[in-house]
Amino acid sequence: MCRTRSPCFFRPPSNRKLRDQENEYIPTSVPVHSSRCCASHCDARCRFASPADTTALRLWAERQTTVERLRGLTAAYEQAWANVPHWANSGPRYIDKTGAPCGNVVRWPLDPDVTAPSGDGWRIVRPSISECKEHFDFQVRVFGADRERCRANMRRKIRAIVARLRDRKRLFDQLGITELNRQIEATTDAIIETEAQLFELSGSPNVSAAHLMMEVCQSCGLEDFAGGNGYSGGMAIAAMALKTLLPSLSGLIGDHVAFFVGNPELPLSTMPFAAT
Repeated sequence: MCRTRSPCFFRPPSNRKLRDQENEYIPTSVPVHSSRCCASHCDARCRFASPADTTALRLWAERQTTVERLRGLTAAYEQAWANVPHWANSGPRYIDKTGAPCGNVVRWPLDPDVTAPSGDGWRIVRPSISECKEHFDFQVRVFGADRERCRANMRRKIRAIVARLRDRKRLFDQLGITELNRQIEATTDAIIETEAQLFELSGSPNVSAAHLMMEVCQSCGLEDFAGGNGYSGGMAIAAMALKTLLPSLSGLIGDHVAFFVGNPELPLSTMPFAAT
């Protein structure tokens, strides 16, 4: 307990001087200025950081810079993608007799010339190149259709698909989606590389805390949270472990852990260290 007197001195046990019951004796070796107790403790912790701590804090700062860059790129990508027209976007593979989309979602562009079937059933509106080839083989092998006529029909359909793919690529280039996607991939690779270096470290509380936070990002969903109704068991266990480490942590790792354990009801997506 720090006193308001400055400096205060510890006295060795042999020279104790009793005060009232609320006070303690203070040994004489090191002067302690009460107004700097917390700061001195933190400074000492930083001064005597182990090599693993120093490396972990540097790598964590690099990771955070890259995570924040990824967030900016992701936001720009979502904004650009909002301008993609229906035909170039992903969508259901079929339409039913009412013309309503149905079936699994695929990434192939829409064929605007396909019309709804006249009776019960469905038609493919987002054909793939492999489907065109399979349809050709089926017609020739099963129904004995004219091979050359079917081949010409297959090639016509494939040329149309290729043309739509080229149009979509041109559109993506104009919207900046192609370049944003390249930068997102490169930034994600940088995060993975930094995390691999962090996972190679051991032997300090900061390293252990970094490992726990990275494991949370890898194993939990962005909407998972550590406390309250419907909490994630994985995040709750990580929060408890990080809480015990918190007094020994420093730097950005300590700041991130403090935010995590202090806000158990918030989802992972709001955590400063989450790569969203």
